[in-house]
Amino acid sequence: MPQFVSPMTILMVEDNALQRREIEAQLQPLGHRIISANNGQEALDRMEKELPDLIVMDAVMPSMDGFKACELIRANPKTASIPILVLTALSRDAKDRSYAAGADDFIRKPANTLLLQVRVQTHLRIHGLMKKLGDPAPIHPKVLVASASPLVRSQVQNHFGKDQGTFLEATGEIQARAQVMAHRPDILVLDTDLVEGSAQQLAVAIHQSEELRTMPVLLLHSPGELETWSRLKEPVADALDKPLVARETRRRLLLLARLAQLQKLAEA
Repeated sequence: MPQFVSPMTILMVEDNALQRREIEAQLQPLGHRIISANNGQEALDRMEKELPDLIVMDAVMPSMDGFKACELIRANPKTASIPILVLTALSRDAKDRSYAAGADDFIRKPANTLLLQVRVQTHLRIHGLMKKLGDPAPIHPKVLVASASPLVRSQVQNHFGKDQGTFLEATGEIQARAQVMAHRPDILVLDTDLVEGSAQQLAVAIHQSEELRTMPVLLLHSPGELETWSRLKEPVADALDKPLVARETRRRLLLLARLAQLQKLAEA
Protein backbone atom coordinates (compact mmCIF):
# COMPACT_ATOMS: atom_id res chain seq x y z
CA MET A 1 0.00 0.00 0.00
CA PRO A 2 1.17 3.58 -0.63
CA GLN A 3 1.85 6.21 1.99
CA PHE A 4 -0.51 6.38 4.97
CA VAL A 5 -3.85 8.02 4.23
CA SER A 6 -6.05 9.40 7.03
CA PRO A 7 -9.38 7.55 7.30
CA MET A 8 -11.79 8.61 4.56
CA THR A 9 -15.17 7.48 3.26
CA ILE A 10 -15.52 5.02 0.37
CA LEU A 11 -18.89 4.54 -1.34
CA MET A 12 -19.13 1.03 -2.77
CA VAL A 13 -21.81 0.65 -5.44
CA GLU A 14 -22.47 -3.08 -5.92
CA ASP A 15 -25.76 -4.98 -6.27
CA ASN A 16 -24.35 -8.44 -5.49
CA ALA A 17 -24.30 -8.94 -1.70
CA LEU A 18 -21.62 -11.66 -1.81
CA GLN A 19 -19.29 -9.61 -3.98
CA ARG A 20 -19.94 -6.57 -1.79
CA ARG A 21 -18.78 -8.49 1.28
CA GLU A 22 -15.70 -9.75 -0.57
CA ILE A 23 -14.70 -6.24 -1.66
CA GLU A 24 -15.33 -4.91 1.85
CA ALA A 25 -12.99 -7.59 3.21
CA GLN A 26 -10.30 -6.52 0.73
CA LEU A 27 -10.64 -2.84 1.67
CA GLN A 28 -11.14 -3.27 5.42
CA PRO A 29 -7.39 -3.38 6.27
CA LEU A 30 -7.01 0.15 4.90
CA GLY A 31 -9.02 1.50 7.83
CA HIS A 32 -11.46 3.63 5.85
CA ARG A 33 -15.19 3.95 6.43
CA ILE A 34 -17.15 2.00 3.82
CA ILE A 35 -20.74 2.83 2.90
CA SER A 36 -22.72 1.08 0.18
CA ALA A 37 -25.41 1.42 -2.45
CA ASN A 38 -27.10 -1.30 -4.52
CA ASN A 39 -27.15 0.55 -7.85
CA GLY A 40 -26.34 3.83 -9.54
CA GLN A 41 -29.57 5.57 -8.61
CA GLU A 42 -29.20 4.61 -4.96
CA ALA A 43 -25.63 5.93 -5.05
CA LEU A 44 -26.80 9.28 -6.43
CA ASP A 45 -29.51 9.49 -3.77
CA ARG A 46 -27.01 8.73 -1.02
CA MET A 47 -24.61 11.40 -2.26
CA GLU A 48 -27.36 13.99 -1.86
CA LYS A 49 -26.92 13.47 1.89
CA GLU A 50 -23.22 12.59 2.15
CA LEU A 51 -20.27 13.03 -0.20
CA PRO A 52 -17.71 10.20 -0.18
CA ASP A 53 -13.99 10.62 -0.89
CA LEU A 54 -13.92 7.76 -3.42
CA ILE A 55 -16.48 5.66 -5.30
CA VAL A 56 -15.90 2.00 -6.17
CA MET A 57 -18.48 1.33 -8.88
CA ASP A 58 -19.77 -1.86 -10.46
CA ALA A 59 -20.81 -1.55 -14.10
CA VAL A 60 -23.75 -3.94 -14.50
CA MET A 61 -26.55 -3.16 -12.01
CA PRO A 62 -30.36 -2.88 -12.07
CA SER A 63 -32.16 0.46 -12.13
CA MET A 64 -29.08 2.41 -13.25
CA ASP A 65 -25.80 0.91 -14.43
CA GLY A 66 -22.34 2.16 -13.51
CA PHE A 67 -21.68 3.91 -16.81
CA LYS A 68 -24.77 6.12 -16.52
CA ALA A 69 -24.01 6.78 -12.86
CA CYS A 70 -20.46 7.91 -13.76
CA GLU A 71 -21.83 10.33 -16.34
CA LEU A 72 -24.29 11.85 -13.87
CA ILE A 73 -21.69 12.11 -11.10
CA ARG A 74 -19.32 13.95 -13.44
CA ALA A 75 -22.13 16.26 -14.64
CA ASN A 76 -22.95 17.41 -11.10
CA PRO A 77 -20.60 20.15 -9.81
CA LYS A 78 -21.06 18.85 -6.25
CA THR A 79 -19.73 15.39 -7.11
CA ALA A 80 -17.61 15.99 -10.24
CA SER A 81 -14.26 15.87 -8.42
CA ILE A 82 -14.86 12.60 -6.54
CA PRO A 83 -12.60 9.85 -7.95
CA ILE A 84 -14.42 6.85 -9.41
CA LEU A 85 -12.88 3.39 -9.73
CA VAL A 86 -14.94 1.02 -11.86
CA LEU A 87 -14.66 -2.59 -10.66
CA THR A 88 -16.45 -5.04 -12.94
CA ALA A 89 -16.37 -8.50 -14.48
CA LEU A 90 -17.76 -7.09 -17.71
CA SER A 91 -15.37 -7.70 -20.60
CA ARG A 92 -15.23 -6.44 -24.18
CA ASP A 93 -15.15 -2.65 -24.18
CA ALA A 94 -15.87 -2.13 -20.46
CA LYS A 95 -12.61 -0.27 -19.80
CA ASP A 96 -13.08 2.16 -22.69
CA ARG A 97 -16.74 2.72 -21.75
CA SER A 98 -15.78 3.38 -18.14
CA TYR A 99 -13.19 6.02 -19.04
CA ALA A 100 -15.53 7.57 -21.60
CA ALA A 101 -18.22 7.87 -18.91
CA GLY A 102 -15.82 9.74 -16.63
CA ALA A 103 -14.25 7.03 -14.45
CA ASP A 104 -10.76 7.70 -13.12
CA ASP A 105 -9.70 4.06 -12.95
CA PHE A 106 -10.69 0.55 -13.93
CA ILE A 107 -10.01 -2.89 -12.44
CA ARG A 108 -11.47 -6.14 -13.68
CA LYS A 109 -13.07 -8.58 -11.23
CA PRO A 110 -11.97 -10.56 -9.39
CA ALA A 111 -9.58 -7.85 -8.23
CA ASN A 112 -6.15 -8.68 -6.89
CA THR A 113 -6.25 -7.42 -3.29
CA LEU A 114 -2.93 -5.57 -3.41
CA LEU A 115 -3.79 -3.88 -6.72
CA LEU A 116 -7.19 -2.76 -5.41
CA GLN A 117 -5.67 -1.47 -2.18
CA VAL A 118 -2.87 0.53 -3.80
CA ARG A 119 -5.18 2.08 -6.40
CA VAL A 120 -7.70 3.06 -3.71
CA GLN A 121 -5.00 4.53 -1.46
CA THR A 122 -3.38 6.51 -4.26
CA HIS A 123 -6.67 8.01 -5.45
CA LEU A 124 -7.66 8.87 -1.88
CA ARG A 125 -4.32 10.54 -1.21
CA ILE A 126 -4.58 12.62 -4.40
CA HIS A 127 -8.18 13.57 -3.61
CA GLY A 128 -7.30 14.61 -0.07
CA LEU A 129 -4.36 16.73 -1.21
CA MET A 130 -6.39 18.36 -3.99
CA LYS A 131 -9.06 19.41 -1.51
CA LYS A 132 -6.35 21.27 0.41
CA LEU A 133 -4.14 22.50 -2.43
CA GLY A 134 -6.37 22.69 -5.51
CA ASP A 135 -5.50 21.21 -8.89
CA PRO A 136 -2.07 22.50 -9.96
CA ALA A 137 -0.84 22.52 -13.55
CA PRO A 138 0.86 19.25 -14.61
CA ILE A 139 4.59 18.94 -14.04
CA HIS A 140 7.35 17.70 -16.33
CA PRO A 141 8.29 14.72 -14.11
CA LYS A 142 11.70 13.19 -13.61
CA VAL A 143 11.22 9.43 -14.00
CA LEU A 144 13.69 6.68 -13.14
CA VAL A 145 13.00 3.42 -15.01
CA ALA A 146 14.71 0.43 -13.35
CA SER A 147 14.52 -2.72 -15.48
CA ALA A 148 16.80 -5.39 -16.89
CA SER A 149 14.88 -5.17 -20.16
CA PRO A 150 15.92 -2.56 -22.75
CA LEU A 151 12.48 -3.05 -24.32
CA VAL A 152 10.66 -2.20 -21.10
CA ARG A 153 12.85 0.85 -20.46
CA SER A 154 12.17 2.07 -23.99
CA GLN A 155 8.44 1.34 -23.81
CA VAL A 156 7.94 3.32 -20.61
CA GLN A 157 9.54 6.37 -22.17
CA ASN A 158 7.77 6.05 -25.51
CA HIS A 159 4.37 5.33 -23.95
CA PHE A 160 4.54 8.38 -21.71
CA GLY A 161 6.23 10.56 -24.30
CA LYS A 162 9.96 11.26 -24.19
CA ASP A 163 9.30 15.00 -24.41
CA GLN A 164 6.79 14.86 -21.54
CA GLY A 165 9.34 14.02 -18.85
CA THR A 166 13.02 13.63 -18.01
CA PHE A 167 14.02 9.95 -17.97
CA LEU A 168 16.79 8.15 -16.14
CA GLU A 169 17.61 4.45 -16.48
CA ALA A 170 18.96 1.67 -14.28
CA THR A 171 19.29 -2.05 -14.90
CA GLY A 172 19.67 -3.31 -11.32
CA GLU A 173 19.18 -2.48 -7.66
CA ILE A 174 22.63 -0.95 -7.02
CA GLN A 175 22.46 1.33 -10.04
CA ALA A 176 18.89 2.31 -9.19
CA ARG A 177 19.86 3.25 -5.62
CA ALA A 178 22.70 5.41 -6.97
CA GLN A 179 20.38 7.15 -9.44
CA VAL A 180 17.79 7.80 -6.74
CA MET A 181 20.32 9.37 -4.40
CA ALA A 182 22.00 11.43 -7.12
CA HIS A 183 18.93 12.71 -8.99
CA ARG A 184 15.91 12.42 -6.62
CA PRO A 185 13.40 11.38 -9.32
CA ASP A 186 9.72 12.24 -8.95
CA ILE A 187 8.67 8.69 -9.83
CA LEU A 188 10.39 5.30 -9.76
CA VAL A 189 9.16 2.78 -12.35
CA LEU A 190 10.37 -0.48 -10.86
CA ASP A 191 10.37 -3.68 -12.89
CA THR A 192 10.43 -6.95 -10.95
CA ASP A 193 13.03 -8.06 -13.51
CA LEU A 194 16.43 -6.59 -12.57
CA VAL A 195 19.90 -7.74 -13.64
CA GLU A 196 21.01 -7.84 -10.00
CA GLY A 197 19.53 -7.28 -6.57
CA SER A 198 15.90 -7.33 -5.49
CA ALA A 199 13.04 -5.07 -6.54
CA GLN A 200 11.34 -5.78 -3.20
CA GLN A 201 14.39 -4.76 -1.21
CA LEU A 202 14.67 -1.53 -3.19
CA ALA A 203 10.98 -0.70 -2.68
CA VAL A 204 11.22 -1.39 1.06
CA ALA A 205 14.40 0.70 1.40
CA ILE A 206 12.70 3.66 -0.30
CA HIS A 207 9.62 3.33 1.90
CA GLN A 208 11.75 3.22 5.06
CA SER A 209 13.78 6.31 4.11
CA GLU A 210 12.49 9.58 5.62
CA GLU A 211 13.78 11.48 2.59
CA LEU A 212 12.43 9.15 -0.07
CA ARG A 213 9.31 7.49 1.32
CA THR A 214 6.86 9.83 -0.44
CA MET A 215 8.36 9.07 -3.87
CA PRO A 216 5.69 7.12 -5.80
CA VAL A 217 6.77 3.70 -7.04
CA LEU A 218 5.06 2.13 -10.07
CA LEU A 219 5.65 -1.62 -10.02
CA LEU A 220 5.85 -3.46 -13.36
CA HIS A 221 5.11 -7.15 -12.82
CA SER A 222 4.43 -10.38 -14.67
CA PRO A 223 1.19 -12.37 -14.08
CA GLY A 224 1.13 -13.93 -10.62
CA GLU A 225 3.96 -11.86 -9.16
CA LEU A 226 1.78 -9.45 -7.18
CA GLU A 227 0.96 -12.12 -4.61
CA THR A 228 4.59 -12.15 -3.45
CA TRP A 229 4.35 -8.41 -2.68
CA SER A 230 1.20 -8.62 -0.54
CA ARG A 231 3.09 -9.28 2.69
CA LEU A 232 5.00 -5.98 2.40
CA LYS A 233 3.64 -2.82 4.00
CA GLU A 234 3.13 0.10 1.63
CA PRO A 235 5.72 -0.95 -0.97
CA VAL A 236 4.26 0.74 -4.06
CA ALA A 237 1.80 3.43 -5.12
CA ASP A 238 0.56 1.57 -8.20
CA ALA A 239 1.12 -1.61 -10.17
CA LEU A 240 0.94 -2.48 -13.86
CA ASP A 241 1.16 -5.89 -15.46
CA LYS A 242 3.39 -6.77 -18.41
CA PRO A 243 3.42 -6.74 -21.37
CA LEU A 244 2.89 -3.00 -21.26
CA VAL A 245 0.07 -1.27 -23.15
CA ALA A 246 0.76 2.31 -24.15
CA ARG A 247 -2.46 3.96 -22.99
CA GLU A 248 -2.37 2.25 -19.60
CA THR A 249 1.33 2.99 -19.02
CA ARG A 250 0.69 6.67 -19.72
CA ARG A 251 -2.40 6.73 -17.51
CA ARG A 252 -0.51 5.23 -14.57
CA LEU A 253 2.43 7.63 -14.93
CA LEU A 254 0.18 10.67 -15.20
CA LEU A 255 -1.58 9.61 -12.01
CA LEU A 256 1.68 9.22 -10.10
CA ALA A 257 3.10 12.46 -11.51
CA ARG A 258 0.10 14.26 -10.03
CA LEU A 259 0.61 12.51 -6.71
CA ALA A 260 4.31 13.44 -6.66
CA GLN A 261 3.54 17.06 -7.46
CA LEU A 262 0.85 17.39 -4.78
CA GLN A 263 3.06 15.77 -2.16
CA LYS A 264 5.88 18.20 -2.92
CA LEU A 265 3.50 21.14 -2.64
CA ALA A 266 2.19 19.80 0.67
CA GLU A 267 5.75 19.48 2.02
CA ALA A 268 6.84 22.94 0.84
